[in-house]
Amino acid sequence: MIRLLVVEDSKTVQRALVAAFEADPELKVIGTAETGEEAVEAARTLMPDLITMDINLPGMDGFDATRAIMSSCPVPIVIVTGKMNPKDSATLFRVMEAGALMVLSKPDPVGSPGYQASVDYLIHHLKLMAEIKVVRRIFPSGKTIPRTERPVPLPPVQPVKVVAIGASTGGPPLLRQILAELPERFPAAVLVVQHMAVGFTENFVHWLNRSSKLPVQLGTDGAQLIPGQVYVAPDHFHMEVTRSGRILLTDAAPEHGVRPSVSALFRSVAHCYGRQAMGVLLTGMGKDGALELKAIRGRGGITVAQDRESSMVFGMPGEAIEIDAAQHVLPPGGIIELLHRVTSKGASAVSS
Repeated sequence: MIRLLVVEDSKTVQRALVAAFEADPELKVIGTAETGEEAVEAARTLMPDLITMDINLPGMDGFDATRAIMSSCPVPIVIVTGKMNPKDSATLFRVMEAGALMVLSKPDPVGSPGYQASVDYLIHHLKLMAEIKVVRRIFPSGKTIPRTERPVPLPPVQPVKVVAIGASTGGPPLLRQILAELPERFPAAVLVVQHMAVGFTENFVHWLNRSSKLPVQLGTDGAQLIPGQVYVAPDHFHMEVTRSGRILLTDAAPEHGVRPSVSALFRSVAHCYGRQAMGVLLTGMGKDGALELKAIRGRGGITVAQDRESSMVFGMPGEAIEIDAAQHVLPPGGIIELLHRVTSKGASAVSS
């Protein structure tokens, strides 16, 4: 039995969420809260197994409530909210920096054709998140992600033309950190697949652009890859690359239950770029991308998996390490340093 605390200021939505959750025999709602202050107090006194958190709350908002809970009585927190305006995206992803595991959309209206499927999707992911062990977060003044890593000795690496990055749970703050530290003249195209609830990817791109020195955009079918540009896979489509250095979007069947999948991107990168590619597999649940990271390594490319200590969830990188897909197992600082060593001189557009 998973004990839930539901944080939602709308009584109507709150009642609908409680009814949907309690219809599942494995879930039990042990409390509700309508403000951030109530949420912090309920987390302390009720000690739930998981909290569903809205962002827009009266008084203390979802960001401050998540930050307070994760620094005092850490509990797995999932953001459950509606589609947000891009101008609100900074708040959304600040909550994830504060320690929220995932962002999920609220179910469709009761009685609508998509209601049951949306409820099933939400509950399935809540059950997965409830299994994650979270730790107390420390927030030094002026910093969200403290840089306390020891220097990692790294060997020389060959130049590459394409860097492919895959991430899931815990990925957004880490991707933001990595992109913020790459130079403006970074000489490779960067392609990103981030598992995320449908409807939030556009906001994610908007948020990354606030701190990245490199321009970040959604991948579009047929777009020419350009060094120093970051392309994020859009909702509903696998993002692949072609030998001519273009993006190919497909609506092929989901892989590992997701579309876009890291596997589809890595497989195409291995096939089209071989030793001119670098694959990076970051924190996340499941095994998406692990086998295909090994394919990049088999074709002579550079392969990296995030280490256990720095991963919020060690599923995807752990799978890659288990099958010897990763040449380098690194914390974020080491990944950034390795990316700084990647050079590809003289190219104005990416092609094999």
